[in-house]
Amino acid sequence: MIIDQQEHFRFWEQASIRDIHVERVTLAKGERTLFTVQLSSFFCMKRGNVLVLLNQKTYSINPFEIIHAPPKSLFEVNAGSDGAEYILISYKAERGPSYGDEPMFVDERRYPTHVTYRVILTQPMMLYEIADRMLEVQQQEALSVSLQLKASFYQWVYYLVEQYYLQPLVVKVSSPVELVIQTLEYLLQNYAKPHTLDSLAAAMGRSPGHLSNCFKQVLNRGPIDCLIRLRMQKACKLLAETKLPLRMIASAIGYQDAYYFSNAFKKYMGISPQKYRKQCVEEDVTSSAGRNYIVGSSGPCYIPSYDNDNYYQYLDGGSDEMLRNIKRVPMALLMAFGLLLSACSGGSSGNTGAATGDGSTAQSEAPASQVNSSSENNTNENVQATTRKVNTSMGEVEVPANPERVVTDFFLGHILALNVKPVGSNGLFMQNPYLEGQVSGIEDVSDNLEAITGLNPDLIVTGDAKSYEAYSKIAPTVYLENSAPVRDQVKELGVILGKEAEASAWLVQFEKNLASAKDRLSGIIKEGETATVFDGGIVKNISLYGNAYTGRGIHGELDIPMNENVKSEIDPNVGWATISSEIVEKYAGDRVFMAVDAKAESFDYASDPLWGTLDAVKNNELYEIDGYKFYFSDPISVMGQIQDIVDMMEERALEKSKK
Repeated sequence: MIIDQQEHFRFWEQASIRDIHVERVTLAKGERTLFTVQLSSFFCMKRGNVLVLLNQKTYSINPFEIIHAPPKSLFEVNAGSDGAEYILISYKAERGPSYGDEPMFVDERRYPTHVTYRVILTQPMMLYEIADRMLEVQQQEALSVSLQLKASFYQWVYYLVEQYYLQPLVVKVSSPVELVIQTLEYLLQNYAKPHTLDSLAAAMGRSPGHLSNCFKQVLNRGPIDCLIRLRMQKACKLLAETKLPLRMIASAIGYQDAYYFSNAFKKYMGISPQKYRKQCVEEDVTSSAGRNYIVGSSGPCYIPSYDNDNYYQYLDGGSDEMLRNIKRVPMALLMAFGLLLSACSGGSSGNTGAATGDGSTAQSEAPASQVNSSSENNTNENVQATTRKVNTSMGEVEVPANPERVVTDFFLGHILALNVKPVGSNGLFMQNPYLEGQVSGIEDVSDNLEAITGLNPDLIVTGDAKSYEAYSKIAPTVYLENSAPVRDQVKELGVILGKEAEASAWLVQFEKNLASAKDRLSGIIKEGETATVFDGGIVKNISLYGNAYTGRGIHGELDIPMNENVKSEIDPNVGWATISSEIVEKYAGDRVFMAVDAKAESFDYASDPLWGTLDAVKNNELYEIDGYKFYFSDPISVMGQIQDIVDMMEERALEKSKK
């Protein structure tokens, strides 16, 4: 908890709120964006997942998770393999009056507006409905817009703070069967609410993939299919026992559209709701006991009298393990969901219902910029050209022959490696520990166009395609793919900056240092051994890295092999993924590198029931690394990371040799 709960509520009761702004942002697969929030802000994840660097700490953010950031926070957001959508709510809050002579907060840094905290929502729908409403209100031109925004914002804060402090603890389940039971019980109480696979997984504190896999392992169908079956059971009962119109029945079981409900009902029942109701009236069966709502002509859906040793004989097909699992699910739950007959049969798993968030994202990748310099034609060979033309993915750009006032966002470390000091950059990269002592005199301009203009740059180098046009109006601007290999980036920047010789010299020294590092590891890493790079410590959902970001130096440069499952899980165009910690054994290599907040975190992996079973932990081959330092991917940082890894592994090997 960041502050006392009572103080937190008291602050919001007394605070004066203004300057509320709401923005929806959509990112494509692997897209990266960089920005600064001038006001306190809520970063609300809605779809997909992102890797966020915020104020010297990395976060892997999944749907229905919210991070609060203080004013002037620096964000770098990287979308995962399915793209991402988030809502950013910014506001300004001023402290209200004190109670009596006692100030509400002695230290301003304890204000809820001035701290970073994370909320994992168990009841996300209300918050996102309010956020969507604020987006709609903001587009209006009525005089009451400000008042409407403020009213909605207070409601938003109330629900958020309530969930942060008062949310029920999610039960830490240890088996797929227990997770399935917990989810079925949750759906039984909340079937009329809107659900997706992502929202169900968030409510259960698990990843969507893990939840889906557990359901298929136990029931041979997904959670959304089970939800639809339950809704159809409820619909059958309402159709048979009431005269409610279809629109009211649809609304009562979680469908806002009667037409959509009718199609779903017909798909699962084989007849329309109207025909089903007519049959019930004609057969006069509304008072019959043991009503069979979802069945064909093949037999009963459940047995009025049974015991745990024989009821599963009515489940067709399925493996022995699945049959053992299904016997552990309470029969009342199976009955409620109409699953006794079909739990282990393949059946038709309809896709009707809420979207599951599995939709594919268009995979359009901008090609890495290919830079070729060509001197300006000049009739006087003795007059040196003052500009050059370079070809980039954004077209041909005329740049200074020897730029002296360079501004950059993502490429600070790259440019410093070529002995060029920019006049301005983003503070997020200026705080990079590997660049300590090299950034004095560089102005922190973040994404402030006015500040950039004030530096009178003669060249801007950016990795932000969305800002390219705005930057181009200030000075000649070159766009580079920030996901390109570091060697290619150095070569390209050498051409752009007129520093080809410096680029070549740096690459030669880099290869020499890398060869030395690999030689030092040759006696430590045995042939066939693998390593895995994780981020987060002992948490429910954990990040997994390939050749990019935190894994770049370990896998991409030192060539320490990945676990095979990591290779298959990670999209190479994205470089990272999020998994449930419950399946970490599947991805763990012989060695594990765990990125953590080195200033505040360290975990007892050996005592953890999941991590303690890994060979890497048992063999003392788990290494905690500084997640903030290892996030950066410029050439200076990558070389520093390589040295840190080798030093760490040599020290561990020496310790083990003395035992």
